[in-house]
Amino acid sequence: MLKRSFFYAAAALAFAACTNTDVIEENEASGAIIGFNSHVSNSTRAITMGNFTKFFVYGGYTPKDQSDYHTVFNGVAVSKDADKWTYEGASKYWVENATYKFYAYSCENIALSKGTPSFTTSGSDAGTFKITDFECNDTHQHDLIFAESASIVAKETGNSEVSLSFKHILSKVKAVFKSGFDSDFTITISDVQFRNVYDKADFSSKADGWGNQTRSIAYNEAASEWTKVTLPLEGSDNTIQAANPAGSEGGDAVAAKELTTGTGYVLPVTYSSSDVTLSFKIEVKQGADVIKTDYVKGNIQPTWAPGTSYTYNVTVNGSAAGVEKIEFSVDATDGLQDWTESPVTDFNIGG
Repeated sequence: MLKRSFFYAAAALAFAACTNTDVIEENEASGAIIGFNSHVSNSTRAITMGNFTKFFVYGGYTPKDQSDYHTVFNGVAVSKDADKWTYEGASKYWVENATYKFYAYSCENIALSKGTPSFTTSGSDAGTFKITDFECNDTHQHDLIFAESASIVAKETGNSEVSLSFKHILSKVKAVFKSGFDSDFTITISDVQFRNVYDKADFSSKADGWGNQTRSIAYNEAASEWTKVTLPLEGSDNTIQAANPAGSEGGDAVAAKELTTGTGYVLPVTYSSSDVTLSFKIEVKQGADVIKTDYVKGNIQPTWAPGTSYTYNVTVNGSAAGVEKIEFSVDATDGLQDWTESPVTDFNIGG
């Protein structure tokens, strides 16, 4: 039986805003250059304050009483050196009374390769950040964070920092395995996968999140074809075992052994049916004897939300593993044969 629990952890980054201009009155005399200042809260996710060193920024402005959009940043890399964030290229300056908005992303400090980020600079979608055909499967397992600012009206001088709150926009999954066998059994777990997941999608700041989730491979069990996210296993001992209380059958106490996988990233999506499979391989041993090697799977219907981590607790018992105990019974009506009566024997003494 699969049980599901989840927890959520948030992370924030302050993107210190700055000043910018274009060909409309750059305010260089004021010295109000765009700069960045960051903060990330403590987190157990892949990108943390300690390892966050690079992101890519997009954004621009619309001048006061005008509709023309002016692009300032379009995928410009911003890198951290000590406690200072510096972007590539020439300094940018605020344009007084112009309205600004900024976007930024980081895929574990690198630019996206399994998805195409873009920024629309004209037309009705001007100022919209998008990621097209983002992949999230065994070929691409990385934390992805995203931030956008509020709309900001620039002043001639005295502009405050722009604060961006970076959020993890994928979902995370892991599994915890426990033994439902007797304590003299050990079960080795391997090849843990979520199969038949949506693994391609588009992201849009205008649509406020993910859309167009699809599968790059149609599920075909006969041909062993499916989309998948494999959960990593760390260490060489991937066995689980039930506890043996002190004094049980004269043996020493044995603590229960559980196995927690590493985490995998999946696309946030609400599935409409139970067609996602949690699959794993087991080897069941009683003492030194291997009594079963097989794949076990269970179907689930996930609702995976952005920035949320899910833990699946899995208890492996005999029925789940396809292993049956040797058991005995005695037929209630014919389970004990009656005595057979032999003919009476006469035995005369002294006759």
